[in-house]
Amino acid sequence: MSTQQDERGAARLGRASPLPPDERRRAILLDVQPVVLARGAAVTTRELAQAAGVSEGTLFRVFADKATLVGDAAHAAVDPAAVLPQLDAIDPGLPLLERVTRVLEIGFERIGDTMRWIAILHELGRVGPGPDQAPEDRRRIHREWKERQEKGQAAVRASVARVLAPDAAAFGRPLDQVVALLDVVLVGAAMQQADAARRGTAPDTPAVEVLADHFLHGALAPTTSRSPS
Repeated sequence: MSTQQDERGAARLGRASPLPPDERRRAILLDVQPVVLARGAAVTTRELAQAAGVSEGTLFRVFADKATLVGDAAHAAVDPAAVLPQLDAIDPGLPLLERVTRVLEIGFERIGDTMRWIAILHELGRVGPGPDQAPEDRRRIHREWKERQEKGQAAVRASVARVLAPDAAAFGRPLDQVVALLDVVLVGAAMQQADAARRGTAPDTPAVEVLADHFLHGALAPTTSRSPS
């Protein structure tokens, strides 16, 4: 399929003109993520082109080779900011326990996907970079990944803080510390699940509702004599 055919196909789909290069690149990365997540480094160029809705020739006018495309798709997918729409959709009017539970549910789902993407990146590392991938491209990918991680993590913390903000006065610690501690609970439980999966055993992690309740109320049974520490 030629570029003209791609553009005619785009016109039939209602696009007035071809996407600018940066937008086309982002669109391709988004479109191929499901097939890359399903197939890993074994995904074929034909499968990638079909997922992106373009010809293989068009695909590799945007990316140097398959390894570059797969690696860029994986790096884009592990951007923490990808969960912001889900976090921002949490109703602040819900009871606090329900909001915390939902934050943990979203976090567990996100960590599971991220671990699969990291495995794909490791798989790419074993087979080595593509023959046309220049060192500056690898450095660019790493630099962009680091910047996305830092900005994304800050945005996620801010979003979680907004979810918890209606009850800020009820917490015994500043809201930023509460958000950090919730992250500790999430990551710790996720690591426990990952370790069980590595050993081939069933995870002994409490249900997410139990984790949320424990986070809010602690391990000690309530008594009339207890006072906040």
